[in-house]
Amino acid sequence: MKKQVPESIKKYLNKRVFTVAGITLLLAAAVVTNVIVNNRTNGGQTKAATASASTVKDVSTVSARSNAGFFASYREERDNVRTQELAYLDAIVSQGADEATLSEAQKQKLDLINCMELELTMENLIRGKGFDEVIVSMHAGSVNVIVGADALNDEQVAQILDIVLRETDETAANVKISTAI
Repeated sequence: MKKQVPESIKKYLNKRVFTVAGITLLLAAAVVTNVIVNNRTNGGQTKAATASASTVKDVSTVSARSNAGFFASYREERDNVRTQELAYLDAIVSQGADEATLSEAQKQKLDLINCMELELTMENLIRGKGFDEVIVSMHAGSVNVIVGADALNDEQVAQILDIVLRETDETAANVKISTAI
């Protein structure tokens, strides 16, 4: 015996499915665009580094510049992606979707803003420990920290880990700390 699904529920589910599918496609397009832009930027840096590698002094200068360029490029790319994500969520809210979709979009927007705030707080606290360049990237279930240093000793890793654990609800197993060099 088959039960018939009311037409109003079918329309509701179809709208929700299309909205979620649209958001997913827009986010996928943003990721692909960022990968393409990032590959073009990295290709230019590699050519510049190869062309100026004629002396040891030039190599160290290029290395320092590309390292600083990495941090600036990463921050710019992260900011662009976040701006796009917020715009997509704003579009969902403004299009007048159903109540559940609106609620989910607003929740995602608040989560994203909270994540941005935590990343900035942790970056500044780690900079306060003496690291000039720091990037913190948070995702569900993981925190990645990249510092601009040749190497990290156990004490430095412990300081960074302490900051991340204090500011987030993540466990030490979900925190990855690495150097950009």
